[in-house]
Amino acid sequence: MRIPVLAVLFLCGCILPLKAQKTVQKQQQANKPNIIFILTDDQRFDALGYAGNKLISTPEMDKLAMKGTYFENAMVTTPICAASRASILTGLYERTHNFNFQTGNIRESYMAESYPSILKENGYFTGFYGKYGVRYDNLKNQFDEYESYDRNNEYKDKRGYYYKTLGKDTVHLTRYTGQKAIDFIADVKTDEPFVFP
Repeated sequence: MRIPVLAVLFLCGCILPLKAQKTVQKQQQANKPNIIFILTDDQRFDALGYAGNKLISTPEMDKLAMKGTYFENAMVTTPICAASRASILTGLYERTHNFNFQTGNIRESYMAESYPSILKENGYFTGFYGKYGVRYDNLKNQFDEYESYDRNNEYKDKRGYYYKTLGKDTVHLTRYTGQKAIDFIADVKTDEPFVFP
């Protein structure tokens, strides 16, 4: 039985573009850079040796600035911790997102358009460990893997907030967060771009 030429052309016209599309999608996925975003809280622009400050020693942050991207002309629109974090996540000014220490949860519509949500929707594996700092109940919408340990009166004493357990060791929150970030980066699949904000 002969297969009509038109049928062969139709199959080639449908199947080959699908295979090519999958190949292009894999290449695009492979070309997406991994993103590690480190935010230091309440730090002046010049509180960094790399920025020319001769009075302090910040060797690890200086290495990051030298090897990563250093935003020399960056500025915050609101120098208040929670409001600033909301602005970084959403790209909105405080007067628009209207989130600060005195307000309730930030609007879901703003968080649906936050940069972690957008990256997750576009094929990034997203992770977060640390002080999120913005009242928002649906971190699972932004992150595939996360642990937020904001105080928000959840602990009877400060020790419960500042100390965590790694294996059998009780460690300070700073060490815990660092180890969780290292573990996340080490365990993430290499064929998938990731973002760790």
